[in-house]
Amino acid sequence: MDNKKTVAYLTRHTVSNYGSVLQAYATQTALEKLGCNAVCINYYRTDEKTENIVDTRLKSVSAKWNKNALTRLFFKATQKPVYKFADKRFEEYRKIVKVTDKEYNSEAELKSDIPKADIYMTGSDQVWNTVVCGEIDPVYFLSFLPKKVKKIAYAASFGGASVEEKNKTRIKSWLKEYNKITIRENSGIKIASELGIHAEQVLDPTFLLDKNEWEKLIPNRKCDEKYVLVYQLHPNKQFDAYAKEFAKRKGLKLYRVSHCFHHIVRSGKFICCPPVGEFLWYIKNAEYFLTDSFHGTAFSIGLNTQFVDVLPKSYSERISSILELIGYENRILKSYDDFKIAEEKIDFNKVNEIISTERKKSFDLLKDMIGD
Repeated sequence: MDNKKTVAYLTRHTVSNYGSVLQAYATQTALEKLGCNAVCINYYRTDEKTENIVDTRLKSVSAKWNKNALTRLFFKATQKPVYKFADKRFEEYRKIVKVTDKEYNSEAELKSDIPKADIYMTGSDQVWNTVVCGEIDPVYFLSFLPKKVKKIAYAASFGGASVEEKNKTRIKSWLKEYNKITIRENSGIKIASELGIHAEQVLDPTFLLDKNEWEKLIPNRKCDEKYVLVYQLHPNKQFDAYAKEFAKRKGLKLYRVSHCFHHIVRSGKFICCPPVGEFLWYIKNAEYFLTDSFHGTAFSIGLNTQFVDVLPKSYSERISSILELIGYENRILKSYDDFKIAEEKIDFNKVNEIISTERKKSFDLLKDMIGD
């Protein structure tokens, strides 16, 4: 008879990018290391399904393309193939995450058929940020659960440095229902405090697995040439030009890895949507890694690859927070004329000690939340 506790957790696992899949996998692995049965609640909002997400984006985050019939037609014609291609690839990649047999598409569906578990957990990533439609989703605050069940949060994130005034009352009421809350960024701790909610800071789940554990996913193959790797999520022509010049000055090839095939127009040898193990392989074997991604930064730290961060215009607090922790805020690019930023090597012996100490603290907090 299985006496293990079952933890059902909610996170942004269906977004077709590497951070989403790998942070969900790391959460699952960490819970299993603590002796739990871990299952990700397979929640997939209807408006975020592949066939609907372009229309959803058009009405919210890409509203500038919603001006007239011509701009809408152009946006849909260029974006729908991109999402369809990525989702098809990541549907396969997501198989490393154990999910509930049933797929849920709304709060009502979850309320009518709650997955059976001993503990319910909000997981990591930007779960408490606005979703693609531009609104807060109550489901990620476990709103579908009755009050009597145990609710916890591990490394949850608000995404930015603040929440909209109109959402504060609702968010506070939802958070008060949790038994214990831990948050990923120091900015998130501040938000919770301002709402009158006690929370403790922990590492992103990707840091709960050490280098050896991540290397189990990485293919064992030789690296034949030295290169600079770019993993760029946000449109930024200056970043693109900087990467090209950075590699040229280092006398190295420039590689670019992306889950979006239209990024082929950007500089560098293009690696389109490789499996998750290969994605990590490219980071591990790079001489230098240039990124605007939080999870890109996390894996370069975890795999001990020299990196430079180009902060995105929004939601950059998560990158700043982890760099502050390891004492390397100086790896944030301040000027696109700065090509000496990576000349002083990161001391990964020091960084690994810091992460190891924080990993133990985070595991202890997660274990305490789960209980005996």
